[in-house]
Amino acid sequence: MKPTSIRLLVVLVVIGAALGWALATIVSGWTGRSLPLPVLAGSALWLLAIALFAWGWFVRPRVRARNEEMPQAEPMPALVAARIAVLTLAASRMGALVAGIYLGAVIATVAEGMSTPASQQAVWSGVLAATGAAATCAAALWIERACLLPDAPDDDE
Repeated sequence: MKPTSIRLLVVLVVIGAALGWALATIVSGWTGRSLPLPVLAGSALWLLAIALFAWGWFVRPRVRARNEEMPQAEPMPALVAARIAVLTLAASRMGALVAGIYLGAVIATVAEGMSTPASQQAVWSGVLAATGAAATCAAALWIERACLLPDAPDDDE
């Protein structure tokens, strides 16, 4: 398994932004109103990011104990570390995509003008959700990097 590349995450943010902008533009064109973005979506994404950072705080010493950098911690089984790495791989990619979607919706709402209180609320909710998704992506990347095994030595002996 290869670690998540920053280039892939940037591509996902751009694709998500295009989807979010298109969705907000279509909704605005059909209804004449800005796309409603709930505040609880951003709050939930921030709670997920905080939970991932806390999880990483406890996972990291156990993985390092397996690599014998921290012998005082109980080592984590390799299969568990692999499962955590796969879960965080998915979380980082979905975090980037969701951040892009909310960012695109915010850009479309700002471009149409923030003349109503609903559109102003949608912009702030979208910014909250986009930053929460970006924080989720960052936390997942941090845990993913912690679960990487060190390179094998070049000795064949």
